[in-house]
Amino acid sequence: MANTQSIDAEKAREFAVRTVRKLREADFISYWAGGCVRDHHLHVRPKDFDVATNAMPEEIQNLFGKKRTLAIGASFGVITLIGSKAQGNIEIATFREDESYTDGRRPDKITFSTPEADARRRDFTINGMFLDPETMETLDYVGGLADLEACRIQAIGDPTERFEEDKLRILRAVRFATTLDFEIEQNTLDAVCRSIDNLNQVSRERILIELEKTLSSQHRLRGIDLLCETALLPYVLPETNADAKAILQLKSVLAQLPLHKFSLTLAAIYHILSPELTAIDVRRTIKSMKTSNEVAESTFWILQHITQLISAATEFWPKVQRTLVHPLAQDALTLAKAFVATDKTDPSGIQFCEEKLALSPEDLNPPELLRGTDLIELGMTPGPAFSKVLKEVRDQQLQGKVNSTEQAFALAKTTYESMEK
Repeated sequence: MANTQSIDAEKAREFAVRTVRKLREADFISYWAGGCVRDHHLHVRPKDFDVATNAMPEEIQNLFGKKRTLAIGASFGVITLIGSKAQGNIEIATFREDESYTDGRRPDKITFSTPEADARRRDFTINGMFLDPETMETLDYVGGLADLEACRIQAIGDPTERFEEDKLRILRAVRFATTLDFEIEQNTLDAVCRSIDNLNQVSRERILIELEKTLSSQHRLRGIDLLCETALLPYVLPETNADAKAILQLKSVLAQLPLHKFSLTLAAIYHILSPELTAIDVRRTIKSMKTSNEVAESTFWILQHITQLISAATEFWPKVQRTLVHPLAQDALTLAKAFVATDKTDPSGIQFCEEKLALSPEDLNPPELLRGTDLIELGMTPGPAFSKVLKEVRDQQLQGKVNSTEQAFALAKTTYESMEK
């Protein structure tokens, strides 16, 4: 799957049309395939295009040139055609049939075949269609158009066999049902529920990609329901408990949060579904999910400060101030506000924080009156006492008890001398 953030949809489309045309001019059959065809019929402008053809991998490379192609997937009949940053890359795959999947991800052996056979090896009917980009005619051997019309996720052929071939398809069924707001066909759903133990054979990195797409969808509340209904929740979110009351609370909170802040979503999930875990426990757990360090550390920081923000009106102001000037303060406050609104608890702490954040930067976070170099000039020896002296001066400054450099020097000297005794 390409990173589509910098891709221009129109330029990507033109590139995909030219790719098909060039293959046809060389007397090969070629179509758009898979997700871009699905998106076309859903009236979504795709940015990620796949092409299927009867050209062999080496023929594809000879046609487009080895400098413009990557043969990383050639053993599976896939050649990557390199486009510009705005166009994105295109995967060109030779029509094939797959044999057994020993590793639960890749076929042990492939046989180059026909468009129909190629369609029948794919995961879900809505992803198994081809499109002629010149005539805009669709080749549908698997009933994908009917399932799009019915808003239905249905495995191609025997769903148990499809999930045995690639275990990640178990979670992909939930992801597609969530992102498209479709129902999962009953036989497919039953197979998902029967196959969940097989998800343990899938790498955490692959699971994380599907999970993040599910939880970033505008229909993610449905995704939460499906993860609970299929009993997938503890597989994809370790150490969580799907208590019915907690799930209702979680859905209420998530409805108030922005969609594309994964650390905020994870903080909400673990705060509600795993209340017995400390922030350190949660950081360890989500690191085991192979999240980035940034996501893990952001989630950890937010969980550490949620309670403080909710009760900020009665907390020691210098501590709250240090929280409010942190880059993640607004995210943490957004989550704290959602908790308060959902639980209908005292909002005074949230209001206090919002009033403080409305101050000018200079008023919220005034320049420090003293630094370490100032303490050295006073004749103090650098060491552990430095940080304690500076913290005491800063606390008094934030409380309005120390307002000048002279007062700061005097307090620093008194504090340092008391520590030396």
